[in-house]
Amino acid sequence: MVFITSCPIKRTLTQKIMRCLFGFAATGLIVFAISQIPYDILREERFRLFGETRTTGVVLEVRWDTLDNAEKRFLIQYKYVDNDGFARQAIAPLQHAVWERYRPGSRIEVVYAQSRPALVRVRGEIEPKFQTWLRSILH
Repeated sequence: MVFITSCPIKRTLTQKIMRCLFGFAATGLIVFAISQIPYDILREERFRLFGETRTTGVVLEVRWDTLDNAEKRFLIQYKYVDNDGFARQAIAPLQHAVWERYRPGSRIEVVYAQSRPALVRVRGEIEPKFQTWLRSILH
């Protein structure tokens, strides 16, 4: 049998302080977790869900950059034409083995989002692991 009384539960000062601290910590943890979600990647993959189009592009430039930690990043700059007839340019970071195959004037397979042709990727492009994981789940 449950007795409902009109008087509130009595808590000690220590219990009140601990509940308050726990509430602030839980709220802070939730805000931190939400701030770490990569919304730009989620937005890109949402546009790709509406369909992607394959086309052929032309490599304009093959180069490498040195990052702050003396690590090299291998890049290609390429041009492709979307369904509307607009010529677009993009730069893609590639792994070294893939990067070595390309020279200026080489043809490259390009995949872009139908709803947003500026969202483009090429085979062998270095992408965040979260993005490849998300794409495999959504498709």
